[in-house]
Amino acid sequence: MSRKNYYIIALVAVILGVGGYFLFSQYGKYHFENQEIILNDCPEEDCAEVSVNYMLCKSSKDFAKVFNDTIQRQLVKILTAKDTIMGVKEAGELFLAQYKADKQQFDAVAPYHIQIVDTILLEHESLISIERSVFEDFGGIHPFSWVKYINFDTTSGNPIPSIKLFKDRNKILDIAEKYFRSTFHLSEDQDFDESGFMFQNNIFSLPENIGFDQNDLILLYNPYEIAPYSAGILEVRIPLSEVNPWLSFNLNDPKRK
Repeated sequence: MSRKNYYIIALVAVILGVGGYFLFSQYGKYHFENQEIILNDCPEEDCAEVSVNYMLCKSSKDFAKVFNDTIQRQLVKILTAKDTIMGVKEAGELFLAQYKADKQQFDAVAPYHIQIVDTILLEHESLISIERSVFEDFGGIHPFSWVKYINFDTTSGNPIPSIKLFKDRNKILDIAEKYFRSTFHLSEDQDFDESGFMFQNNIFSLPENIGFDQNDLILLYNPYEIAPYSAGILEVRIPLSEVNPWLSFNLNDPKRK
């Protein structure tokens, strides 16, 4: 199967998944619409390509402006490596232009590909949790996939820093370590480094990415964060009922979608 056909199949699967989510999901006081941008630099078999699926809030509330500005600015930074204000499509065009410039300088450069998909995992009266999945192939030794969770405060529309998700971080750490060891079949006293995990000073720590869905708190470690690339993305799920007393907001109620 050619590389282009592979990306077409993968993209169709993503679009169906995202489309199904928006078709069958009912939102509360917010209305989100899926945005899709697909760009490429040529009609040939192998060419650089940008694919971005993301959401904008169409509510008239102040939340919508802050949310939309944050989402678009983050996407622009991924595509251009610049923290600047511009449209996502314009940023995608700059991504393709950068490939052309690199190709002119180094003819052996393989076509660049980037695919970004945003999905709402949880809409609650206190927060909206989004999962961003990114696939990057810049012609290196191997492509790279990573995931980012973004938790938005529904009052201000601003992202919530991880440190403010918990009112008792130490208690969350204790629970998280228990579930981490259970997920990866480590005994209570087994060293992390001897098991292939690279925590600083061999002491368990929470990941950079923490998200929520209807049932669980999700801890996600990207490649190289605590393990080699070959380990892939590592995920630990903890039932909300286990952590809700120590969260900064109550997710253990029916006011979530």
